[in-house]
Amino acid sequence: MPEGLQCEYVDGILVQTFTDSNDAAVAAWAAILDDAMAQSTPDIPFRVLVDVSAKQVSFTRAARQHTTILFTRHRQQPGRIAFFFSSRTAPYFSRIFFASLGKLAFELNHFSSPEKAIEWLKLP
Repeated sequence: MPEGLQCEYVDGILVQTFTDSNDAAVAAWAAILDDAMAQSTPDIPFRVLVDVSAKQVSFTRAARQHTTILFTRHRQQPGRIAFFFSSRTAPYFSRIFFASLGKLAFELNHFSSPEKAIEWLKLP
């Protein structure tokens, strides 16, 4: 795992925590998320928490490119992705970006606490 990204499974939820948004961390995040999304089925949808709450983490050009590719490739996959932001404006800008990708079969949501994100991800 490159410096800047930590990943673990907690109760079947993939938790990806960024501590830095360097290109290696973003590429690793994308590869791991790509695999999780590709393995999902209607019976076993993917559940992912992306923690981008660290102050030094930003939505870089590489992150936008990887996100566009992944979300377009897997737009029909069942699942949920929760984003945990510390910034109050980040959810607003992310909604605009995600809306530009068109209709997605999986759900996206934004949270200001990881506990609330996990609760939402555990919903049936």
